[in-house]
Amino acid sequence: QQSPQSTIPLRAPPTAFSAPFIHYLPERIVKLKHLSIILLSSIARIVTHNSINMHFSSSSCLFAIVIGSVLLVTVKATSMKMDYLPLGDVRTDPIINPDCLSNHVHTFYGAAKMRPETTYDDLLNADANSGNVVENMSLYWHPTVYEVHPDTNVHSKVDIYFASTYYIWTTGEAKAFPDGFKMIAGFNGISEARAGAECVAPFDCERDNCETDDTSFFPATGCAELEASMAFPTCWDGINIDSNNHMSHVAYDIDGGVFDGECPESHPVKLPEIQFFFRIAPYSGGKHAFADGSSFYHADYFSGWKQTELQTVLDTCENESEAASPDAWCEDKLTFRDAPKVFGEDSDIVDKLKPLQPNPPVDTTTITTEIIDNTATLPRGKCTGTLIPAEPTSPTTSAPASAP
Repeated sequence: QQSPQSTIPLRAPPTAFSAPFIHYLPERIVKLKHLSIILLSSIARIVTHNSINMHFSSSSCLFAIVIGSVLLVTVKATSMKMDYLPLGDVRTDPIINPDCLSNHVHTFYGAAKMRPETTYDDLLNADANSGNVVENMSLYWHPTVYEVHPDTNVHSKVDIYFASTYYIWTTGEAKAFPDGFKMIAGFNGISEARAGAECVAPFDCERDNCETDDTSFFPATGCAELEASMAFPTCWDGINIDSNNHMSHVAYDIDGGVFDGECPESHPVKLPEIQFFFRIAPYSGGKHAFADGSSFYHADYFSGWKQTELQTVLDTCENESEAASPDAWCEDKLTFRDAPKVFGEDSDIVDKLKPLQPNPPVDTTTITTEIIDNTATLPRGKCTGTLIPAEPTSPTTSAPASAP
C-alpha cells in the first residue's frame, strides 16, 4: 500500500480561487518517517555517486546514515479518513436532550437520523448516510455556523463545503467503541481538544459591514477556505458507554491530547482518536458565531459502528500515517461508497459525495418547523419550542447501558 502524499500544493491567489481546488490544510502534515525515507534514499544516491568518484569521506557518510537512521523510527500508527456532506440543520441533540428540542441548532453528518430520541439501533437501521463508508453509521454534529450582521443581528446559516473524520491509532493497541458509545468534547475551549480554524488564502472582507467583536475562532478576514478542526478524547473508563455529563466516562491522555499519549489510571482503555474537520469555502469574514452564541468549537459523537467490525480495522489496518492524512483510508478493510480512492482526490471530493446523499433529503420539518435561518432571533433553550412527534415505528431493542 502506498504511503500518503506529503507534498503541499501551492496556494492559489485569493482573487482567482475555485473551492474544489483549495485544500491546503494542516492535515497535510509531512511526517518524520517519510522525511527519513527520502533522506536515506538521497544518502544512498550520494554514496553511490561519490564512491565512484572517491570524493565522499567515510566519516561524512557514517554521520549521514546515523542521522537518517535516527529519523527512521519504526511506527505502527495508522489513520483513516472518511468524508461527509451535511445531513441538515435542526435544534436537536440526541445525546444531551434525547426527549426534547436542544439548547441550540446543530449541523449533522452521517447516518440519516436527526431526531432527539435517536438510538443506536436507529443508526444501524438508517436507510441513508451522508458519509462515504458503508460500515460507519455513526452520527456527528456541532453547533451550526452563522454569519451575523452587526447592525441587524440577522443570523444566516453558512454552507458547509464538506466535513471529514480522521481516526488515528496505533495498530493493535486501540479498542473499538462499544456498541451505542456516546461522547461530547470541546466545551469551554479545553486545550486538549486542539480546536482551531485555519484560514487558507486570506483576503479582505467584502461584506457591507465587516465589524466583529470576536476573532478568537472565526477570523475577520475572508478566506478561500476556512477549515475548523478538533479532537475527541482517546481514553475510556472501560465500563460506561455514556455518563451523566456525557464527558466523564472519557478523558484526554496525560500527554496533552495526542492519539498515542498515555491514559490516566481512571481511564485506562485507549480509543482511536477522532479528529473532526469541517470546511467553509469560501468564508466571507466579518462577524460569525456558532449557534450557541460562542466561539468554542465543540462536537458530539454517537457511534454507529458494529464494535467487532471496527475492532478488525483497528487490529489489522496499518498505513504508517500518524496524523490526519488526506490520503490514508484503510480502503482494503472498509467499503467506500466512492471507491476507488485516489491520492489527491479532495479536489473533487464534493462531486463524489453528492450522489451518495439521502434522497429525498432528511426533512427537518417533521421534527420542528421553527425558523433557524435569516433571523434576528435564533431559537434557544433546552426543551423549549414544539417537538413534532415521531411517526409510529415498530419497536426495536435498546442499546446496552454499559459495555460488555
